[in-house]
Amino acid sequence: MTAEQHHSDEAFVGKQLDPRSFEISKKTVNDYFEGLKVDRSAYENITEEELVTPSMVIIDAESISGASFRNNFGNLWMRQEVDFHAPLPTEEKLDVRSRVLDIYEWRSRTIVLQESEIFNEDKELLGAMRHHQSYLLDQSSGKVALRKPSDKEGVRKFDVPTGELLEPVSSEIDLEMCGTFFHGNKNYHTDKRASEELGFEEVVVGGKMTISYIGDMLDRTFGERWFRGGKLDVKFTNIVWPGDKVTARGVIADGTNSSEGVTEVRVWMEKEDGTVTIVGNAYLPED
Repeated sequence: MTAEQHHSDEAFVGKQLDPRSFEISKKTVNDYFEGLKVDRSAYENITEEELVTPSMVIIDAESISGASFRNNFGNLWMRQEVDFHAPLPTEEKLDVRSRVLDIYEWRSRTIVLQESEIFNEDKELLGAMRHHQSYLLDQSSGKVALRKPSDKEGVRKFDVPTGELLEPVSSEIDLEMCGTFFHGNKNYHTDKRASEELGFEEVVVGGKMTISYIGDMLDRTFGERWFRGGKLDVKFTNIVWPGDKVTARGVIADGTNSSEGVTEVRVWMEKEDGTVTIVGNAYLPED
């Protein structure tokens, strides 16, 4: 897929997006805590800083503008990779540089892989992300056909990995929480009508919100190690809807399954009925 095949404001492989400025404000952080309903006091003295910004706030720096398609009907987040290099500052101007690495097909969807790097005022790399967003380019109206969780082999019935269990993080997500987490913006993650326009029957709880519970679990468990060298690679396997109770879980892999000098953590999120909505791995440098 080349630039000539799509409008200039759409994605094509190799496209460099215009550099952007980004600032993590106190409101951004407050919306994170209030929207997720997680305890902010756990972030006090988690590193040498007085109060640490949650790691998953970094995803606020991403923008699919210019790295998407005009037809965004039924679009869904499929996968996210994040590399952390340093704790995130608040109220500091950050620079974001993004490009389209690849466009590929998966089942009936077209996936745009966008990479973003975030730098502080001293031009130091704080983190890098690779975002896989999927589109139904052959459909622009009607309803999005979603596979039933029970039809997905190896997902609905999840085998818990062996190893040391992390302290899980649970929450029952409601529509008000979605509105707060997304800063009051009206979109298909906060508004039913906007969701229906994209082919969904209900509000789709944003992947940025659900992945944050996994981030919260890793923040609390590993602290400084996670903020200064952690890596995360997860796939979104089922949609979360308002009213769902979800639990983020993790298992530190047995030593025989970990690479030399790296701690591997299997992470996943599940609903009350056992439906897995996120599955993946986290990696941390050894102490």
